[in-house]
Amino acid sequence: MRTTLRLLIYGSAMTSRFFKPRRGPAVIFGVLFVLFALLLSITLPTWLSVGAGNPAGKTVTALTKNKEVRDEAARFFIEKLTDGASAEDLARFDELEATISDKLDELVANDEFMAKVGDVSDEVYDFFVNGIDQTQVVEAKAVVSDLVDALVEVDPEFANLKQEVNDWNGLELEPVSDGPDLKSLKESLNSTFWVALFLTLACGVLYARWSRSRRGMLIFLGITVTVLGIIDLVAAGAVRSAVVGTVDETDRFANAAVPVVADSLLSPFRTIGIAWLVLGIGSIIGGIVIGRRAPAASGATDTND
Repeated sequence: MRTTLRLLIYGSAMTSRFFKPRRGPAVIFGVLFVLFALLLSITLPTWLSVGAGNPAGKTVTALTKNKEVRDEAARFFIEKLTDGASAEDLARFDELEATISDKLDELVANDEFMAKVGDVSDEVYDFFVNGIDQTQVVEAKAVVSDLVDALVEVDPEFANLKQEVNDWNGLELEPVSDGPDLKSLKESLNSTFWVALFLTLACGVLYARWSRSRRGMLIFLGITVTVLGIIDLVAAGAVRSAVVGTVDETDRFANAAVPVVADSLLSPFRTIGIAWLVLGIGSIIGGIVIGRRAPAASGATDTND
């Protein structure tokens, strides 16, 4: 009889605790938080990579500042310049390759030159993203002129290139009629990111409001965010490997440039992935610490009583 009564009392208490009204909302908002956070883990780094600012400018800057790319560009230029040249000219240009590479290093260190490169990349990016439907000429003569001046300092025979630069109208861009609407895609990405951010924060706050304990809340949020960080890091590595793997091994310039481009565009995924991991692990540790403090505080209260 006593056993039966105890089961009824404690069983009723356990049942009422399990089916507390707040448990249902916590489960619902917890599931929604996971779903929207997963969407955010994709849209946030993508937005940082191609949605915010000018990814073309970031990529051009990364390529220009990479020493290996500059060296390969100098070698590529010499190869094209000496196509069909005599053995004597080949030997002379081989000696110039290192000097040209040094001149490129000096140009990259020049803030004024890099500002000109940035202006050109911004115009090219705006042309394609804004969907301009007519041919446009980008004034890139100043950049090319600086490059030719650097070459003339290496060898006066490059001076004949100056006339070609003077006769050049600029970088002619043709509208792409059968390509994707980049402007609409960027706007959609931006909208999706902000919606995902708002819903993730809202569901996280509501889950925290209805969760049964701070310990469980912190551990659940921490595990979710940690998994998302791992997903971002793995995705960045997989995409980079896939892109780099498509490059022809015999193309030295492409082998130097493509990884730089990939790293430039994928760096937000790594940054956000690391941030997720730090936040997630910190949340899990916080939950564990709170869980250990609670019994200790309870024991201290019992002793004082």
